[in-house]
Amino acid sequence: MTPSASTLGRRLRPTPVIVLLTLIYLAGVIGIALPVHDHFIRLTPLTLLASLGLAMAFHPGPRKPLWGYVGLCYVVGFVAEAIGTSTGLLFGDYTYGHVLGPTLWHTPLIIGVNWALLLYCLNVVVQRVLPGLSRPLKGGVGAALMVALDILIEPVAIRHEMWTWGETIVPLSNYIGWFLVSLPVSILFHYLFERVRNPVAIAVALLMAGFFAALTLLGV
Repeated sequence: MTPSASTLGRRLRPTPVIVLLTLIYLAGVIGIALPVHDHFIRLTPLTLLASLGLAMAFHPGPRKPLWGYVGLCYVVGFVAEAIGTSTGLLFGDYTYGHVLGPTLWHTPLIIGVNWALLLYCLNVVVQRVLPGLSRPLKGGVGAALMVALDILIEPVAIRHEMWTWGETIVPLSNYIGWFLVSLPVSILFHYLFERVRNPVAIAVALLMAGFFAALTLLGV
C-alpha cells in the first residue's frame, strides 16, 4: 500500500466516506431500476473494488496482517468458486455470465474481491455487535451472516445474469458451501484482529444488504 493510501483513514473522517458510499449504492439501485440498467450493473466490479479499498483504508492497526488476511480471503474465495464452476462441488451446478468481467477457469477474477470484502466487513460487524462471544463463535456468526447475505444476493444476481443455476431453484448445497468455506477464514479473523472499530466497513456491510434487499423488493 502506498503511504498516501495507508494514511487515508487517518486524514479523512469516516462520515464523508460513508456518505459517498451511500450515494454510490443509491445510484446503483436507481440506475439498475431504470431502462439504462445494463450500464450500471456492469459497474459492479468497480463498486466492489472501491468498497474494499475504502474499508481497508479505515482499518485500525498494522497493514501487513490486514493485507495478508484480505489476500487469503481472495484466494480461498476464488479457488472455491473455481472448483465450484469446474466440478459442481461445494455449491452446486452453476455458471457465470459476462457481467462480472474477465474470467479465469470460468470464474470472474473479481469474485475473490467479493469474498474478501464480505468476510472482512461482516466479521467487523460481528465484533461490534457481539464482542463478548468466543472467537470460534464469532467466526460462526460471521459465516452465518455470509449465508444470510448470499440469500439476498441470489435473486438479483440471477435476474441480471451474473450467474445461472442448472436447477430451477438455488440448491441448499450453495448455502451449506458458503458456510463451510466462510467458517475457517471467519474464525481466523477474530484470532488476527481484536476490537476492530471500522465504521466504514460496517457501513459497507449495511449498504450491500440494503442494496440487494431494495432491488429484490423493487423486483428489478
